[in-house]
Amino acid sequence: MNRRKFFRLIASALTLAKLPPLPVAAAQDEPGGPTPNDLFYVTTYSRSPRLDAHTWQLHITGLVEHPLSLTYSEIRALPTLREEMTLECIENPPNGSRIGNALWTGVRLRPLLERAQIKDKAVYAILRAGDGYSTGIALDEIMRQENFLAYGMNGAPLPVQHGYPLRVFVPGKFGMKQPKWLTGIELTDRPYLGYWESRGWSNSAWRRLNSGFFYPPSPANLSLVELVTSVHRIRTPVELVGWAINGPAGVREVQVSTDGGSTWHRATIVRNVSPYVWTVWKYRFAPARRGEYQVRVKAIAGDGAAQPPVQSSPLGPLAQARLTLQAI
Repeated sequence: MNRRKFFRLIASALTLAKLPPLPVAAAQDEPGGPTPNDLFYVTTYSRSPRLDAHTWQLHITGLVEHPLSLTYSEIRALPTLREEMTLECIENPPNGSRIGNALWTGVRLRPLLERAQIKDKAVYAILRAGDGYSTGIALDEIMRQENFLAYGMNGAPLPVQHGYPLRVFVPGKFGMKQPKWLTGIELTDRPYLGYWESRGWSNSAWRRLNSGFFYPPSPANLSLVELVTSVHRIRTPVELVGWAINGPAGVREVQVSTDGGSTWHRATIVRNVSPYVWTVWKYRFAPARRGEYQVRVKAIAGDGAAQPPVQSSPLGPLAQARLTLQAI
């Protein structure tokens, strides 16, 4: 290491040490608040790289008038954004566990792209990550006002497994379009298919209607068959509590059936703050007799679409969340 690089690293370390603390996520009594970082689901393309914030940079290149290379300290010095958002894996089944909600701290993405001055020929953005992962997003989508770059999660710096030092969010899309360990955004004049898209997964990756239960909880890592066939023993009356999520159209209503879908009842919406945050619902279940009950949940989108009883195709609407209750 030469003398100049040594002193640059020292200066960078001192700057990082002086960065303001991140806001702490407020504790919430109701289900649906922030998912603790250590309980938040993790999916990765290959591995979780350990990037050094002292030397890491975000590069905005390609079809831009002014390529940018931004350090961690420069990004942290930009106006702060605090955004609650739910993240979900495209493989999350009805009532699945590959979903979580957090309070993210970061900065808006669009002002940085505008600073780079995107050329007229650009139609796509390639997002590259420190683990070698990449994905592509159409220019009009990457320029949405909602998009942001996050360096904090629930009041702490991003954990390594969740993308430290920086990850990107495109609200309303599945996680595969929102790379962790972001290192580069390249503007290009042609569409780009990333790792998962080139293997047959959705290129648009807008989130689909989905729903599940907070209570009674299902054990983690169950298969879809096990999620459907598992039996929960309960003492009645009981308050069923759950979540529902969708893309930009949001969730308008949640309905619950306790007889396998023959009749439906409207659940109480407890929290529905944004299309990008899971909707929390409750339903009081007071059966007149003991025995088994087939419970289903049907989320209804803002545009009127509803979860179907069964899923028609791998990338079609997700089926209704369901479980079996044994009233004792």
